[in-house]
Amino acid sequence: MSKVTLDYSFAASKNVECGISPEELDTLLEKARYGFSKLTALVNDDKVGFTKLPYQNLDQIKALARDINCKYNDLVVIGVGGAALGIEAIVEAILPLGYSRLSFADRRSFPRFWVLDNSDPSNVGSVMRHCRPEDTFVLMISKSGQTIETAANFAMIIDWMKKAAVDIKKHVAVVAHPERGSLNAYAKESGLPIFPLETNISGQFPVLSPASLLPAAILGINIDKLLAGAASVVESDWKQFLTTAAIYMHYMKTKPINVLMPYTSRLSKFADWFNQLWAESLGQLNGEAKLNFGTTPVSACGSIDQHALLQLYLDGPADKFITFLGVGVHDMDAVIPEGMHDYLDGVKLGELLNTQLKSTEALLLSKGRSSMRFDIPSINETALGELFMLFQYVVAIIALSEDIDPFKQPAVELGKQFTYGLIDREGYEQKKEQFEKIYVKSSEFIV
Repeated sequence: MSKVTLDYSFAASKNVECGISPEELDTLLEKARYGFSKLTALVNDDKVGFTKLPYQNLDQIKALARDINCKYNDLVVIGVGGAALGIEAIVEAILPLGYSRLSFADRRSFPRFWVLDNSDPSNVGSVMRHCRPEDTFVLMISKSGQTIETAANFAMIIDWMKKAAVDIKKHVAVVAHPERGSLNAYAKESGLPIFPLETNISGQFPVLSPASLLPAAILGINIDKLLAGAASVVESDWKQFLTTAAIYMHYMKTKPINVLMPYTSRLSKFADWFNQLWAESLGQLNGEAKLNFGTTPVSACGSIDQHALLQLYLDGPADKFITFLGVGVHDMDAVIPEGMHDYLDGVKLGELLNTQLKSTEALLLSKGRSSMRFDIPSINETALGELFMLFQYVVAIIALSEDIDPFKQPAVELGKQFTYGLIDREGYEQKKEQFEKIYVKSSEFIV
């Protein structure tokens, strides 16, 4: 089984002035254990469920994946935030580059993959232009069905299918609350399969739920291995995620920007997934004092961003803590042909990428900038499951140690209310009035 390891040499005070000392690490480990104990209590009370997801029954998911295998050319996933970023991260990491541009045969008869996560009309318009309703399977992912982007896109796609006289019972499934909500009610009324998104799985933590596992299975990805990797973290000695949480807590005091930088393009969407998890779970008012908490997550990708963001990281403000994701063995690695550049003769591409990672670590250290690195033996479903569970633990522990509820996103809900008011949804008239008082602009500021 894969085993992801943590190397925090260049985040320690022994090597960098702003680093974490052994004494502070011990102090913050105790704080992390406090957060972990609160998480454990919530899990035991069945109020939080993400740590139990590795042990879920997959029979219903696998049955649907088998039933629709080879029948559809396109899979359209409708969701936003955690309901979309998780499966996007899985697809980018596991399936080959340009997967959806491959032929049906080269895709091994699995469908092309589309995500509708924004209310941008060009997105849904492109799906309806390039897909055929009779050859498309749709997954609608929303616990309530009320998330405005997903509700709008779902309405568009269902109308598109009905106009083509497609029987939606054979072309649509939903991942929703198992008992209530408008999406659950619509699915029951329409005879659509319902896959449960349980109450104790919040919007930032559904990556190992049917929200991602169902589309992954339809695309031929090994979901048993994803969950096995996640289970290895749950069943570990906890040292790795507690240490990671402690190091992050140290740097959150002085570094308002938190960068995740994988040295592989295959994990760039994983970095986007991490951004959402970190921002929504930690960017809140903490405790009774109601103080603003959180740091700003930023995603980068090595070695691409050595030619962009690295200049800022090296010579700009020292306000960033950087976490690297390195890969030991890269798939499809190859030796660079001789005769073009002498200094590249006999060098493997993967070796070159890993050398660039080490060079970047050293450069940052030479400038007094801290970093830590996770080493992944190779990218596969098992390693990806480990990473998902590891970072979910870390974020939940940090939040709970600061008396923050990482399983809610109150500011996000407030943002929805103005939109509801502006589109004249019943019950949101006061929000429209409040908006109109706030949203006043003057021509003197428009040029």
